[in-house]
Amino acid sequence: MKTPLESGSVSALHDIIQFLTTLKEGDEERVWGRMVEKLSAATGAEAGTYYVYLPQKRQLMPRYSLGKAAADIEATAVDARTGLCGWVATHCEPLLVEDAYQDARFLREVDQLTGFRTRTVLALPLMNRLELTGVLQLINKASGPFTVEDLKLAQSAVAVASQTLRVFTLEGMVDKVTSHNASILENLGGGFIAVDLHGRMILCNPSAKRILGLNPGMPMNLPIDQSLSACPELASVLMDTLATRKTAKRQDLWWKQGNDTRVLGYSTLLIQDPQGRLAGAGVTFQDITHVSNKDRG
Repeated sequence: MKTPLESGSVSALHDIIQFLTTLKEGDEERVWGRMVEKLSAATGAEAGTYYVYLPQKRQLMPRYSLGKAAADIEATAVDARTGLCGWVATHCEPLLVEDAYQDARFLREVDQLTGFRTRTVLALPLMNRLELTGVLQLINKASGPFTVEDLKLAQSAVAVASQTLRVFTLEGMVDKVTSHNASILENLGGGFIAVDLHGRMILCNPSAKRILGLNPGMPMNLPIDQSLSACPELASVLMDTLATRKTAKRQDLWWKQGNDTRVLGYSTLLIQDPQGRLAGAGVTFQDITHVSNKDRG
């Protein structure tokens, strides 16, 4: 029974996946450089290059090269409309070439410049969904032409690496947005408290703790009635918002802080996740006791 990848390829892919799981940041040049190294070793290639695609100039710029002519390769930009790698970049399709000098697309000038003799080639596009980001090329398999199995291994490794880099990119974006929002909440003059769908407190900014007299180091993820035992009326507002899915604007709430009667001006909101599904409820509020007393006076 045939398998998608031969046992040696499976072992090589496993090694590549292990490498990717140890990454702590998505440095594209480092990742694709290591892919060139690992795929060259797995396929028995004499040389390999990672090209980044520069759409404004329509060029493939070598960012990492392995082999005897590596220094010369890394100093030479390639027109993305010419050569084998240019064909891969233009068509966004992989390429297997058994004899480079018999292929009309091959640029012999590169060999003349480097003094390296290209025989066989495996090249494939690097994509971010539908966007071309580069090309990875392997040259001269020691045991003969590159095989379909070699191509499957390279495609599988590139797919996993691309997904890993995409995750790093998304995580970076989320971290930036989260940090930005956290900064806004931290510096918000009014109080803000949020609960998840189970009624557990997930956010409580410093102003909320100050206004309600809560412990600055209070833990999160506790039931809201437990977290807001000092102000159960506000806990009820949040739970009612979750239950009814209805929000309120510019409402007043009277509550007891010790022996004093305090007044909060509040508005509620529903919180959605990135897919637009309900994820919780929140309340913004300010202490308007002095304003209410003036009105009554």
